[in-house]
Amino acid sequence: MYMMAQKILIVPKVRSWEQALTADGIMREGDSLDNRNWVDAGEVSVRFLICHDGSDIFLQYFVEEPQVRATHTRFNDPVHEDSCVEFFIAFQGEQERYYNFEFNCIGTMLGGYGKSRQERDRFSEEVLRQITTIPSLGKKPFGLREGPVIWKLSIRLPAGVFIHSGIDDLTGRQASANFYKCGDRLDNPHYLSWAAVNTPKPDFHQPRYFGKLVFR
Repeated sequence: MYMMAQKILIVPKVRSWEQALTADGIMREGDSLDNRNWVDAGEVSVRFLICHDGSDIFLQYFVEEPQVRATHTRFNDPVHEDSCVEFFIAFQGEQERYYNFEFNCIGTMLGGYGKSRQERDRFSEEVLRQITTIPSLGKKPFGLREGPVIWKLSIRLPAGVFIHSGIDDLTGRQASANFYKCGDRLDNPHYLSWAAVNTPKPDFHQPRYFGKLVFR
């Protein structure tokens, strides 16, 4: 059976959140969600940037899609039903447990930790409030909006939200991870990813298909 080589991404270190927001220097190009799993999603385009400053992970998603949906506004709402970007990560040595952070296009978030889709512990509101989101579409829900629409979401994940890992410095760490874009209740649902997910049906909770992150 042919096995694809694992994707590897170097996560550069920056001075600050402000530098990350400007996508300065080596952050300018970013990477793409090129795998359009399970369905055709040719009209959807997603780039992302990831970097860190030792104590925080910074993410930016740049999305263009024919339709956006923003209905959920509460912590741990099912944001995957809206126009949604996601980040799943498992730090080295954590015995196959991974974190999932999911955000709709207005910055509403869901977070969890566990071994599988079925075995997950949702984060409390207190933990999720540590995360900063800056959505280009604002934070008010608007239902369905026809496009094409271009939007951006900037995310700051402090090391403190990795409550099961005891991380005080990300520098030099390794992890496995994947980056996603979905929208289960759009007129044309789609399931983009950075590393391909080779399952018969849509399922992002597949750590065996994660790529590798190396924090510089």
